[in-house]
Amino acid sequence: MRFFRTPGLLQQILFSLVGLLIAIPLGLSIGMMDTSGGGNPEAVAKLVGLLFLILGILPTAIYILWYRKNTNIANVGLVLIATVGVFLSAVYIFQASYYMMFPADVFIWSESDFVNDIIKFRQGYPIFTDHANNESLVYLPGAQLLTYSLAKIAGAATSLPLYRAIQLLFVAGAAVFAFLCCRRLVQLAAPENAQLPDSRIWGLVWLPILFLAATNSLTNPFVHLLHNDALALLLSIFGYWLLVEYEATGNRRLLWFMLIVPGVGFWVKQNLILWGFIYFVYLWFRGQGLSRARTVLIGLGGALGVVSSVLISYLLWGDHFVYWTYTVLSERKISVVRSFHHLIEVWPYLAAGLVGGVVLLERGFGRLVGLWAVWLFLILTQVYTTGVAWTLSHIGPGSLMAASWFMAALPFLWDRIAPAVSLKQARAAEFVKLGASVAIVCLSFGGLGMIRPPVKPFGDDALRYIHEIENEFDGLRPEEVLLDLGSWVYLPRGVVMKDRAATIGDRGYANIGDFSGILDRLNNRRYKKILVRGLHSPDFWYDHVDWPASSGIRSALLANYEEVKRIGSVEGRGSEEVPYGFREVSVLVPRSDSELRSARH
Repeated sequence: MRFFRTPGLLQQILFSLVGLLIAIPLGLSIGMMDTSGGGNPEAVAKLVGLLFLILGILPTAIYILWYRKNTNIANVGLVLIATVGVFLSAVYIFQASYYMMFPADVFIWSESDFVNDIIKFRQGYPIFTDHANNESLVYLPGAQLLTYSLAKIAGAATSLPLYRAIQLLFVAGAAVFAFLCCRRLVQLAAPENAQLPDSRIWGLVWLPILFLAATNSLTNPFVHLLHNDALALLLSIFGYWLLVEYEATGNRRLLWFMLIVPGVGFWVKQNLILWGFIYFVYLWFRGQGLSRARTVLIGLGGALGVVSSVLISYLLWGDHFVYWTYTVLSERKISVVRSFHHLIEVWPYLAAGLVGGVVLLERGFGRLVGLWAVWLFLILTQVYTTGVAWTLSHIGPGSLMAASWFMAALPFLWDRIAPAVSLKQARAAEFVKLGASVAIVCLSFGGLGMIRPPVKPFGDDALRYIHEIENEFDGLRPEEVLLDLGSWVYLPRGVVMKDRAATIGDRGYANIGDFSGILDRLNNRRYKKILVRGLHSPDFWYDHVDWPASSGIRSALLANYEEVKRIGSVEGRGSEEVPYGFREVSVLVPRSDSELRSARH
């Protein structure tokens, strides 16, 4: 392998971050083109293509002018791949910026409860309450509370855009740790070389592509939204980096972090306690001189951290904590057929990790096989457990680790497939080989969910939709109006709203819901106005057609409330299915006593 002088770690990280920093103004430039193009996607796509064509030539031209006759054409190919990675990151930032700046939390099921937990914390209200209130989330509030704390430090404690921007900071951190894993894997695979491959160029290749893997549309589609996924991704890849770093350095100070990762991870996603088991097994076989007794103590320490987190949670919230975070989730049955379907969908990341393993294990089997086995165990476990639902987001950490393995193997593959000749000596056949190699790598980005079209994810009509919902609250106290999805209207007034659609859907799907609380409130017409989506649709989150048993909520709504108007769904999404949070809203008001008597007779 062609090795060159390697800069210090911090210098290399900062140099690699240049690519991501360049992607930010590029993404904003695409937004300006979209505005100037009047939102016409065809016109914008042409402008973006022209911009990328012009700017894409610059890095390559600068590199060639810098080295002139000594230019290695294999490195020219790397500059081209790095440029593509930066441009794809810019397109993602362009799209994510529309989500970040949107003033309402309606994009996915978790956003309302995420914000609701922040409202609870601000009001000193319990995070987990009686299930009859229908106001709790099945995840612990670690991501919510950290997001709120950072937003408060920044001086914008109730800013939804800042909440989402913080999630992207978590993702960027995950990409950096994946980069550090990649760097160490190369060193472990080639211990006879004291240096990394031309690290400045490879750093520019690795980091943007790992950022794209951390935000890929297959397994990490929600990381820029209000969900626990972004922080869970960061903790997972940090946990994996601890193992990689320990294998490379034997630094026993890292063991202290291994002690706390499972307990801290529990507060973000319950499945992160798995790291305690992984650390214990790994250190038992690859402890690098660590005694069996000390390994057992480390395992017990990690278990103690988890038990402490559970006990603290129970002391704070009692049986309600157990119900929401264990009982509800334990009743969800894993469908093996669904898990197999997910396995087929994420095959590109499985293939990437397998290819990376084959290439690297050939060079450093003894030091790498344990780390590779950890990744394989994690991603297969994540694939299997996603059989509880249709979303692939639980496979995000395993996918990012797979990308780290593949990107660490790429320098070794690049030595085989890219011609290592100077620009002066290169022949036409070698240019063709280089072009084909670059094309293969870049085309693989599509299968990995890294390529997005440079178009807005939703139209301007979304603001009309949100404003019409807000208008329905005029003249009423927020707590008198039930909105099925979205807590942005309750955030300024600190109202903890009951009877939310997502939390009812969680239990209706698992067939463990006791909905007597909301049925009682509906029968007594407690709310002066109700706004719900999908009232006349089979896909009604309060009473879905596929549930094992009806919740009775649809019937109670129709019996006690009258639909007086509808807010039209968001337009301008072309042939795409309108997401639930953008669908038509039915506005309901209580029926009069005379209407109810008439209906009963």
